[in-house]
Amino acid sequence: MKTLARTVLLVATALTLTPALAPATAASPSPDTSGRRAPSTVLDVRGLEQGAPPAIAWSERTDGRTVVHGTGGTLTPLPNRLTEVAPMGSGYVIQTLSRSGTTTRWVSADGTPGRREWRTGYGLAVSPKGEVVAFAGRAGRVWTIDQEGDRVFRYNRPPVTGTAHAAAVAGENCKEGEGDPGFGCSIAVNGPHRAFYTSSHGIVDRVPHLLQTDTGRGRWLGGLTSVSDFGSCSAMLRSSRVRWRTCDNQLSDISPDNRHVLGTPAYGDGFGPSSLDVLATADGSVVHSFTYRRGGGSATYFDEVWEDAQHVLVVTYQDGEWAIVRLGLDGSMEYAVAPRRGSMDTWTPFQLQTR
Repeated sequence: MKTLARTVLLVATALTLTPALAPATAASPSPDTSGRRAPSTVLDVRGLEQGAPPAIAWSERTDGRTVVHGTGGTLTPLPNRLTEVAPMGSGYVIQTLSRSGTTTRWVSADGTPGRREWRTGYGLAVSPKGEVVAFAGRAGRVWTIDQEGDRVFRYNRPPVTGTAHAAAVAGENCKEGEGDPGFGCSIAVNGPHRAFYTSSHGIVDRVPHLLQTDTGRGRWLGGLTSVSDFGSCSAMLRSSRVRWRTCDNQLSDISPDNRHVLGTPAYGDGFGPSSLDVLATADGSVVHSFTYRRGGGSATYFDEVWEDAQHVLVVTYQDGEWAIVRLGLDGSMEYAVAPRRGSMDTWTPFQLQTR
């Protein structure tokens, strides 16, 4: 989850555009016979060197004003209580939180709102190339906004009781038969108890094996298989077949090259997570761990988004300071946005784009 709920991303086209999917036998990951533990780095973000600014969009709230920093150096003013932001066309699809719930709208690069807004569930889902953003609402309503920025499509409703939450989207053009590839798209949404998908072909069905969809890219799809008071278990699928399972992590973003997936703690407790694993997408083995220091002296984080295939950005809090920190697969750490004083009792001043 992100600050409210870690946003989930992409669902496999081969999975979601298939009308019927038979159960598959789980494949066990290859055991690690080396006897070596994965390298680890303590997530202590005090006194890091300053690196380049984020290569993805990010928002900053200061003095009661929120702006989004675009990748080209643009600044877009947005409402406070921003919870999600995703580049789309010449502007952004955003979600904001109020006492009445979550509102989704498109805004232009200068912050001017589009013609419509929707009361929705939390969470935006973004296609792999960023050409489609999906969101969902009450009674299984599902919408997408495409690369033109103001073209909205609606879909057949999954059988969701209550409010649905967008989890994943596959396909870069939701207009059937249009353009290249022109194969339409499909959207996975989470209901209170099950994950479903709905497609531009009119197909609605359950996502196999998973109770909730957490992440996906290409043929890979991951999510929760069970949740209890003591933790959770997850599975990673490839082309609808379970490749591996874990009760050590919940699954988050998959890297742009599909080689790695982020693993957050299987059990969430306290102010925020303090450890983050980088897993091999193919078998779930741990490539690198960012861990907490027993007795204190390490950070918690809110958001974890791949910046590129080798780096992850996280919003951290440690010793009364918020920062955006760049984590490398080699264990390196540096500031992408310098620390700023702030309280743990207030809204986080930084937000990373949904990818």
